[in-house]
Amino acid sequence: MIIGAHVPTSGGLQTALKVGREIEAEALQIFPSAPLQWKIRGWSDEACAEFLSTWPSEFKQVVFHGIYLTNLAGASADNVVKTKTALIETLTLAPKIGVVGTVFHPGTYNGGIESNAEQIRDVIKTVLDNTPKESKLIYENSAGSTIGGKLEDLVWLLENSSDRSRVGVCLDTCHAFAAGYDISSEDGYHNYIAEVERLIGLENVFCWHLNDSKFGLGAKRDRHENIGHGELGKAAFGFLLNDRRWKSAAGYLEVPGLKDTGPDLENVTILKSLRTG
Repeated sequence: MIIGAHVPTSGGLQTALKVGREIEAEALQIFPSAPLQWKIRGWSDEACAEFLSTWPSEFKQVVFHGIYLTNLAGASADNVVKTKTALIETLTLAPKIGVVGTVFHPGTYNGGIESNAEQIRDVIKTVLDNTPKESKLIYENSAGSTIGGKLEDLVWLLENSSDRSRVGVCLDTCHAFAAGYDISSEDGYHNYIAEVERLIGLENVFCWHLNDSKFGLGAKRDRHENIGHGELGKAAFGFLLNDRRWKSAAGYLEVPGLKDTGPDLENVTILKSLRTG
């Protein structure tokens, strides 16, 4: 597996490259804008072109993590419009810097997927119909209390997307564990992947998020911890990193870091030490 990390863009895209180099990441995940603001500000065409001319020679992949405010099952008309706009702006920006996948949180249940089915389908279709064909929507699993807590939720989203070739899933290790999937043991990991293969299809897994969990199995708490410092444990990452089925996939650290500055060299180094292939 390719070992990547979420890196900052404060000060511009060059910051992402600088931090990525410093922590020896092999792939980068970035926000398209401030994650708690609706407006996707992006960067100038010149900055985008410079970034695009640089990163492919140093990193294997760059992905977006969408802003945190979007919600496919939003309860208000205003939220739905803002969700559509933010995702359209993000997926339109993506090709300018060579990003294919935009990972995002599908949102709250708000009464359940089925009760919001028509709205969810409409949001996805509107976004895909109004963005470049090379841009993909990537649904992330959740820690259990929002859409994506069950693998079946991700299946539903894939099956109800208007263009199946432009969607995929991202699996977060902390979220899976918090949602009740015990991937801390080798048997548990392989059982989980068997379920992923049966329900979702391994070919639909676009990338992973590599995070330990501050809380225990099934706690439904989305609190990331540094690798080996949480309840999930270091061994689980060895199972994943050395599974040949994920050889060409990227996994992105979203941990607090030993100095609470985000993914760092120490966490990247730990993962690399677990990767034997």
